Amino acid sequence: MDSREKSSTVLIGAAIVLVTTTVPYLTMLNVFLFSGIFLAGLVSLTFSIMRYQVRLPYNEAFVLGFFAGVLGGILSEGAAWILMEYAGYRPGTESLALIIGWLLEMASDKPELQPQVQALLEAEKLALAPIILSWRDVLASMLFSAAFYAPIAGFGGMLAVFRLKRKARR
Repeated sequence: MDSREKSSTVLIGAAIVLVTTTVPYLTMLNVFLFSGIFLAGLVSLTFSIMRYQVRLPYNEAFVLGFFAGVLGGILSEGAAWILMEYAGYRPGTESLALIIGWLLEMASDKPELQPQVQALLEAEKLALAPIILSWRDVLASMLFSAAFYAPIAGFGGMLAVFRLKRKARR
């Protein structure tokens, strides 16, 4: 792959990370082991390999997915800050409220779970409370997200190569 193809692969993956971490209810994908981030690496590498008809080793697929995760983490935290600052929307809050609603519904007829339910409601209040972020906080969250999302998207890229190599053998 040349540098243009690699950069388009990284941008596609970063765009998928951005969408799965900021769009309401799509953030639910990341509730289960950050599967939206994993899918970003998987989909971007699958698309690029099929589009450019290249053979990639696992380590190169991991690196491309890794950089997609880094860029996606930085962009998603930047977008989250912009949404919180100017639109009053905090990505993921509707998913959190939905999950807590489901848990409350399941625990409604079990009085032994009431202490946990109360703790969960207190945690929800804390999570939904308005916050003010400094530039240092935003940069720290960008770095943390980039470092956290990168290996997950990288493993998604490796799975794309594994699936396509296995499919080619048949």
